[in-house]
Amino acid sequence: MANKIYNVGSENEEKYGSKHFQVLMAIIVCLPVFSYGTAMGWISPHKALLMGEDTPSNAPVTETEVSWMASIMFIFAPIAVFIYGIAADKFGRKNALLCCSIPIAVGWMIKLISAHPIALIGARAFIGFGAGGAFVVCPLYVKEISEDSIRGMTGTFVVFSQTAGNLLVFILGDFLPFNTVLWILLAIPVVHFCVFLKLPETPSYLIKCGKNEETRKVIGWLRSLPKDHKLVNEEIDRLIVEQTTCEPKFSPKLLFSDKTAVKAFWVALIVNLTREFCGCIAILVYASHIFTAARKDPNISISLSPNKQSIMLAAVQIVGSFLACQLVDRAGRKPLLAVTSVVAGFSMALLGVWFYLQGIGVFMPGWVPIAALCICIFADASGLQPLPFVIMTEMFSFQLRGTVATLVMAISLATDFALLRLFAPLTELIGYHFTFWMFSLICLSNVFYLIFCVPETKMRSLEDIYADLEGKNKRKKKSDEVVETNHV
Repeated sequence: MANKIYNVGSENEEKYGSKHFQVLMAIIVCLPVFSYGTAMGWISPHKALLMGEDTPSNAPVTETEVSWMASIMFIFAPIAVFIYGIAADKFGRKNALLCCSIPIAVGWMIKLISAHPIALIGARAFIGFGAGGAFVVCPLYVKEISEDSIRGMTGTFVVFSQTAGNLLVFILGDFLPFNTVLWILLAIPVVHFCVFLKLPETPSYLIKCGKNEETRKVIGWLRSLPKDHKLVNEEIDRLIVEQTTCEPKFSPKLLFSDKTAVKAFWVALIVNLTREFCGCIAILVYASHIFTAARKDPNISISLSPNKQSIMLAAVQIVGSFLACQLVDRAGRKPLLAVTSVVAGFSMALLGVWFYLQGIGVFMPGWVPIAALCICIFADASGLQPLPFVIMTEMFSFQLRGTVATLVMAISLATDFALLRLFAPLTELIGYHFTFWMFSLICLSNVFYLIFCVPETKMRSLEDIYADLEGKNKRKKKSDEVVETNHV
């Protein structure tokens, strides 16, 4: 099996390499996150059916039960993050990722067997558990198989997969019967498990296990180069040096004993939490009301069903995610993240203004909130959502990568749960306009944090990134300028 997979042609043939296998692997790796996207969006096209008279359940599902279906995933996902984070370091990235698809498949099977509310809630708990693990392991795996020149693009596949899953389930739910959709969604984790069994472990983890020859074959296959090519040898040497100084294990104590790594951890955490608190998740939840309010404007004509609205927003997300894939390795992490933060911030502010003026009876065209909503979702998908994953994996060594991903994702997923639970009480307390202005302030404040506190990670070594965090590069630059001035 291994000889077939890693065969790239004659070793005497001149090779220039290719990135095709790396991109293909990254797509396959992210299928569990794709499944998570389908699970997140599954309620939207099926809510009316579950709560109606023709429900597949034994009785119409209540609003409270639907609420639990939506939130239960965020309760179990943070728990899974710790379990899979430890498993990825102890048993390997591949084995941990295989185990992500199992509970996801179990969840869809339970839905096929029974549509009882308790069964549906339990099924989504299984899916949330597997998805929580995927959000830890997928970024690690993708980072460790990608060469520096494309790791930004492949890193954005995590969020792109989620948005693609959303769009798929919205379309399927709008056109296909209830059980047919479930069979299709069950096939995704099953296909992932079967295909991934034939694919290799990451080179970093193979080196850690002392499997140097297998590592050579895997790198040669991923780069489309003969296994004895000089570029393969150079990468093997780099990985060996990295492994001689560290062994991956889940160890918060080790992380927090290194002052520079702690600085990097806080940067990764704050950038990821800004992604959660930018308000785009809440906007997606509130989209139906915005469209409904816009339709009341006699000067515009818009008539979309709630599911058609969801399809439109998911399509906007897909376009934004695709743009992120194209730009992240060209524009850099910081510029793209800063620009999308500004765009999201101003669109949030515009939404707040529209709600405020509507509340005091001042006319504002109904297309304004729709445009602001789409722009905000676009900015979120093209930068705010995918780039924190890329930055998080690029700021840490192989030894600490799993620990950081585990802690950051656990906190982020718990934040999602809290935000969705507190959004309604918050809007009742301070109003929708103040809520969106608060989201806007967070987005715009993030720009200043990015400029002054976050190092650029594109095509840079850990030494350079950590030198930025410690201020060494700035001091060196000033020192060089002083020397040049004195010389003149």
